[in-house]
Amino acid sequence: MLPVVDLGSGDAAEQLASGLRSLGFVQLVNHGADATAAAGLRAACDRFFSLEAKTKRRFTHPAPEANRGFRAKGSEALSYSLGEPSPPDLFESFNAADDSRAGDHPLLAQTPWPDAVADGFAPAAHGWLAEMAGLSHRLDSLIDETLGTDLATCSDRGPDTMACIDYRPGPDGTEAALPDQQRMGAHSDYTTFTILHADPVPGLQIVTDRGWVDVIPDPEALLLNVGDLLAMLTNDTWPSTLHRVVPMQAGAAPVRRSVAYFHYPNLDVEVAPLPDFGEARYAPVTVADHLLGKLTAPKTHEPATGASTAAGRQV
Repeated sequence: MLPVVDLGSGDAAEQLASGLRSLGFVQLVNHGADATAAAGLRAACDRFFSLEAKTKRRFTHPAPEANRGFRAKGSEALSYSLGEPSPPDLFESFNAADDSRAGDHPLLAQTPWPDAVADGFAPAAHGWLAEMAGLSHRLDSLIDETLGTDLATCSDRGPDTMACIDYRPGPDGTEAALPDQQRMGAHSDYTTFTILHADPVPGLQIVTDRGWVDVIPDPEALLLNVGDLLAMLTNDTWPSTLHRVVPMQAGAAPVRRSVAYFHYPNLDVEVAPLPDFGEARYAPVTVADHLLGKLTAPKTHEPATGASTAAGRQV
């Protein structure tokens, strides 16, 4: 059972810090994110992922460091972000960001919106992106209360990215998987934190002191997990916990959808362990350098060059 953080409570900052310190994953309730915006994006995603593969591939961004556009099933292997080879992952995704944050840096690439074939996708995506940006600012402020950081003021133009992720079997209703192949391979996120809106069905697993355990979110809740950057700031006191999504034969629901919002400080912000958390395990690194060192590895199937956080690695 994940710790529950009630964002409508007067002690939300304390609840958040306690939950993230204990497991690195929490459920958020009374989070205030608009249910209509969530439903609108889900419907737009369902329309897009139901299209023919050749149509979806038209919206693939060619640059591996540009985390934008369509990613076909088998085009990534998340375990490479930990330097661990594996068969390619069994998910499709469409990654997007707010157009107002697009810029010249490759991590701020423009999204190749598919509205020509999936009407209304961009407006629906921007609706949820706005909800998540507001919630992220609120969460940054709560973290700042605990850590004495200034995340709320230095995360206004970061490379925040939303991944709409679709898991489904083949046309015959089966899902073939190679040995050690996952729907999404074991990884930690590269973020300050990640906010996940997922179907309340089996599939997601996280590492605990009892090994891999299933996580099924409550229908009205959002999941929040610590990313590498926040683990670095706290010197692994708040763990960036390993997680994965298993295939059907390992107990996952046949169809599972999720929308992950990856939140970061601005690209030029330097991240290093705070003095209160003991002898530093990590050298200072900019957000841009860390993200570039991790992001391309799952796509190129080469070992990541970015630092791996140390917590939650025993499986």
